Amino acid sequence: MKKTIISVLAVLFLLAVVAVIGSYAGAHWWYHKGSTVAVTAYAEEEVLFTVPRGSNPRRIAQELEAQGLVPHAKLNELTFRFFQRGARVQAGVYAIHNDDTAAQIWERISAGRQHLFSITFVEGSEFKQWQQQISEHDYITVENPKLTAELLAEQLTTSEHTHIEGLLFPDTYRFYAGTSDTQLYRQAYLRMQSTIAEIWELRDRSVPVATPYEALILASIIEKETGAVAERPLVASVFVNRLRTGMRLQSDPTIIYGLGDAYRGVIYRSDIQQTTPYNTYRINGLPPTPIAMPGRAAIAATLEPVESDYYYFVSKNDGTHVFSRTLAEHNRAVQRYQRN
Repeated sequence: MKKTIISVLAVLFLLAVVAVIGSYAGAHWWYHKGSTVAVTAYAEEEVLFTVPRGSNPRRIAQELEAQGLVPHAKLNELTFRFFQRGARVQAGVYAIHNDDTAAQIWERISAGRQHLFSITFVEGSEFKQWQQQISEHDYITVENPKLTAELLAEQLTTSEHTHIEGLLFPDTYRFYAGTSDTQLYRQAYLRMQSTIAEIWELRDRSVPVATPYEALILASIIEKETGAVAERPLVASVFVNRLRTGMRLQSDPTIIYGLGDAYRGVIYRSDIQQTTPYNTYRINGLPPTPIAMPGRAAIAATLEPVESDYYYFVSKNDGTHVFSRTLAEHNRAVQRYQRN
C-alpha cells in the first residue's frame, strides 16, 4: 500500500514537472521567434487566411499547419486553449505576415481584427465600370448580378432620379471580406450626397444650374472633358458661358455616352448628327443625367468657375487644351492641333 502511494506521488510529481516544462516551452514557442519559429518561412510578405463560420481552434490549427503558416497543429490548439482561456475565434479573413508569432496570429483571430480590403473607383468612371471592378474582386459579394443603373437608383435614392450615373462618389473604399456590392454603392451614394450638399452651399449663384443634380450633370461633362486639374475651372467657364448665352454645349463625351455600345472608338460625322438624349450637339442645355461619376474637384469647378470670356477649347493631344474666345480663333487652333 505504501509503495503504491509512493508510486502515485512519483507519477504526479513527474506530470507536474512535465507540465511546467511544457508550459515554459509552449510559452517560448508561442511568443518568441528563433530556432522554434511559430510561423514557417514563406515567400509572400503577407498571406490571407480565411476562418469560416463555425470554425473551432482545432480546425483552425489544422488549416494553419496545412497552409504552412505554423507548425504542429495540435500544439497550436492546446497552447491557444492554455494561454487564452475562454477566448473565442471569430470568422473572417485575416492577414498573416511572415514575422508573426503564433500568439499574434491567434490573438488577431480571437479579437476579430480582420484584413481591410480596398477598391478604388476613379473620377470620370461610369457605373458599368464600377460593376466590372466589383465583379472581379474576390472578397465582395455581388447580391444581384443583373443589377441595372435604374434598379440601383430605385434602391438607394428617395427622389425622382431613375439613373444612378453621377450619384456615386469616386474614391477609395475600404471594407471587410463579405461586404456586398450594395453596401459599397450605398456608402458611395451617401458620400456624393454629402459632398454635393457641402459645395452647393458655397456655390457661385450666377452659375446657370437650378439644382444640385443639374450641377452633377455639368460636373460629369467637365470631368470627362479634361483630366488636368488646373484646367477644370476654365473648362467649366466655357460651358457656363455657353449656357448663359443659349449656345449648345457641344461636348464630345456626351455623344459617346449617348451611343453606348454603338460607339466605335472614333466619333464620326454620322455620330454627331445622330439625335440622342445625350448628344449636346443636337439638344439644347444639359442632358437628362450625368454621364460619369464626377469627383470633388470637378464639382467644385462647376459651382465655382473662374470668370473668362472663352467659348471654345480644343485638345492639344497632351492632356491639355487651347482655349479660344471666338470661332475664328477656335478654328485656327483646330487646324493646328487636330487636322494636321
